[in-house]
Amino acid sequence: MTNKRTFKMMLLFVAILFTFSSCKKNEVVLRTGTLQVTFVRDASSLPNLNYYVSPSDNATYAISGLDINFEKRILTIKKLNPGNYYLVYDTPYETQRVLFQIHSGETTELTREL
Repeated sequence: MTNKRTFKMMLLFVAILFTFSSCKKNEVVLRTGTLQVTFVRDASSLPNLNYYVSPSDNATYAISGLDINFEKRILTIKKLNPGNYYLVYDTPYETQRVLFQIHSGETTELTREL
């Protein structure tokens, strides 16, 4: 009688172990996107550009800690979460605001004339 009971307990334990090991987590992985802005200008050199990125729902502050690279007239900002943002940049003559959208795992490309 104890052998049958022990066997049933072992069988139940194996069934529970199999059930938990076969379950998969359905995790949503949030991937970031990239912004790439190409600045076009007739002259060979760019003026000094001051720029920042802010979320569209609160455009009063700049996002800090971004992975930013600005080389050869191309501004690249990596690791932006999906959403709507403003790129604000100052030239010697005016301030420009550009609204753009970041999609998960994609690169948003913009071209701006100075």
